[in-house]
Amino acid sequence: MSSVAPDNQKGTQYTRLQIAMHWVVVLLVVEQWYTSRAIPRTHNPLLPPSSTDLLLHAVHNYAGLLIGVLMLARIGLRLFQPRPASRQIPGWLERLSQATHWGLYISLLGQVAAGFAAAYLWAPAGRIHVVLWNATLVLAGLHIAAAAYHAVRCDGVVKCMVPWPR
Repeated sequence: MSSVAPDNQKGTQYTRLQIAMHWVVVLLVVEQWYTSRAIPRTHNPLLPPSSTDLLLHAVHNYAGLLIGVLMLARIGLRLFQPRPASRQIPGWLERLSQATHWGLYISLLGQVAAGFAAAYLWAPAGRIHVVLWNATLVLAGLHIAAAAYHAVRCDGVVKCMVPWPR
């Protein structure tokens, strides 16, 4: 499977690699939400953690590191591969889109850094990790609302990121 868009789609489509990385990160963020529930139980001084909770905590840590790697790769691709051509979106909306995307990139990378620090270096960084999680939720909500807006408008923006054949 090539990571390059077909010739008739160049300039209007993200590459298959960009689309795949986007959706893998989405799935990993959902997984992070699910596995995060085990973390307080693994740090409870009154009850020993279950083997399941320890496994979920480990999955959370390693999947978080994977998100960091994927986000750095996504940023690299975004910087070195042109974005799809504009769909005649008003300038203010384009700027809001850019701010939301970069906010997501920064909040996710910040979460990775704070989560790593909390797990391996300095436990109080966990508070920063939680604050960044809340920022990520707000930004992801904006991103999803924008996707719904574009889907209703049928302006082709959502079609650029869907994983199924176009």
